Amino acid sequence: MNMGNILNRLKVSLHNKLWLFNYRLRELQIRLQFYWLLYRGSQPLNVSNKSLIVFAPHQDDEALGCGGIIALKREQGVPIKVVFVTDGGGSHQDNTKISRSKIVQIRKQEALTALNILGVDSKDIHFLNKSDGSLHKMTEAEQQQTIEEMAQLLHTFGPQEVYVTHKKDRSRDHEITYQLVKTAIIKAGVKVDLWEYAIWLLWKSLLFRDLKLDELAGAYRLSIHTVQSKKNEAIKTYRSQYLPIDAESSAVLPPGFLWRFFLPHEVFFKSELPKL
Repeated sequence: MNMGNILNRLKVSLHNKLWLFNYRLRELQIRLQFYWLLYRGSQPLNVSNKSLIVFAPHQDDEALGCGGIIALKREQGVPIKVVFVTDGGGSHQDNTKISRSKIVQIRKQEALTALNILGVDSKDIHFLNKSDGSLHKMTEAEQQQTIEEMAQLLHTFGPQEVYVTHKKDRSRDHEITYQLVKTAIIKAGVKVDLWEYAIWLLWKSLLFRDLKLDELAGAYRLSIHTVQSKKNEAIKTYRSQYLPIDAESSAVLPPGFLWRFFLPHEVFFKSELPKL
């Protein structure tokens, strides 16, 4: 082996080690940030007996962000509905060996199984089947139709609480879902408490770098110790997301992403609505 090859191998090895070091450092910063939010930047929240609707952009968001509160309320017999906005078909768009329709079918079944674990009956689960990854491409007419569908569900069920992904969740589908739901609440004329849950915000952003303190305002922490095992089991139902779907693929969710969702607390953010 000549000196050139040796130097190239050393460069590649150094590059890989540096990348791994930076990734681990970021993971540590993310963990410290979340623990700060959990124990210093949030107020305690007690579970209520208020009925609720959870709006999830994708199949798995409801279990990750709200699995604990869903299980706690269902154990108390509180009525709950879960609405999935997109069909989930975009999670494996780069995999040419599995069709979009197959992914949609897999994720729908995963959702039904996960919510059954959490205590939600299939009749209380709704799929709006909008195109995953394309909410920002909807025409004005398609947006209005989606808002109408949401408003109809809100009006018919009449929930006292609504949970939806954070307005700044660093995902276009998640952020647009928030805007659609907020508009639908106003259109339906229902009086509800609106709560936001973060999926990507606390993974993709770091405080004092690209995350502002006011984006974490109104944070509350909920203890889910008594139902943690149910939530964990529900999350593990989504095998298509945290495991490779075939021998040539990698998992959709990045390494280290899931750790905070297995903790015995959930964090929610109180959102303000215009007074009716």
